[in-house]
Amino acid sequence: MLSSPVWRGLPALYFCLGLVAGGVVIAAALLLLGSLLRAPLPPPVRIGIVLVAALVVALRELGVLRFPLPENKRLVPESVFRLGRFAGPFQFGLEMGTGVRTYLPSGLAYLTAVVLLLFATPLTAVAAGVGFGLGRSLMTTSALHFDDSGGWNLEWGHRSTAVTRVLLVGYLAALAVLVSSLLPA
Repeated sequence: MLSSPVWRGLPALYFCLGLVAGGVVIAAALLLLGSLLRAPLPPPVRIGIVLVAALVVALRELGVLRFPLPENKRLVPESVFRLGRFAGPFQFGLEMGTGVRTYLPSGLAYLTAVVLLLFATPLTAVAAGVGFGLGRSLMTTSALHFDDSGGWNLEWGHRSTAVTRVLLVGYLAALAVLVSSLLPA
């Protein structure tokens, strides 16, 4: 659907803006919910929860553990396009950007949710939301550079393992820096 000529130009931009806005909305919701969770949990307990979640996600991403991620099996309905050429793609992106109306192929998004719940500040929540939306934008709009013959899916099939491992290592390195900054000196 994204490879359609309708998705070139401004509609694609509005879609990407919706993805980023959706990421910020879900990050803000996690920040709000987390404010209730953080209060009774001391920092060492929260660090422990994040480390256990990181281990489980890393083992899943590497294929050592196999279990389905909780996700909504329904995609964003195409009826959002009744809103027009610009509002429709924005709403579609907004719903997809929250991650609650579509598939999430990686456990890293769930690990991010745990970190946001237990440690986020308003600034880090917005940064994580923007990052999630930009990441989704990159993945979905990269398909625009391929034709409708399934070339993008073929390329992703060849490269997904390497991309997953690079992202996992980068994510865990950043998480290690975060956790080390939270430990008492």
